[in-house]
Amino acid sequence: MPCTRRSERHVIAAEAGAVRALLERLEGSPALLALTQDERDCTLLVLAEAMNNVVEHGYDGGSGWIGVAMRPGRGWRIIDGARRVPEGVGVSAMPSGAAEGGFGWPLIRALTEEVRLHRRLGKNVLTLRMRGGGG
Repeated sequence: MPCTRRSERHVIAAEAGAVRALLERLEGSPALLALTQDERDCTLLVLAEAMNNVVEHGYDGGSGWIGVAMRPGRGWRIIDGARRVPEGVGVSAMPSGAAEGGFGWPLIRALTEEVRLHRRLGKNVLTLRMRGGGG
């Protein structure tokens, strides 16, 4: 069906409240409701971590925007106009013990089968492919 190929896109303010509101909207969207509960929870957790990273670290408390687009095949793309992500961010494994602010990227990597982060035309572009089959 042609409708299933249409990408769902959102642009929000880079603010914690806007991230929460978008996650609530996405939770009830037909695309996420078609997933298992585990897949839906993992998807929402990954999106929350990624968008909150932009809010907390990318814009460093300043104003900005975040674009989120659903892609075919369990894919998501998150784009922002924040400062460049430092080299090497997002490549580390899960830290051991309690690490303040250290679980976001490793958690994203653990719950996805593909993560690509690059800079294009002055924007950060994060492409995610969620794991299928519940994890």
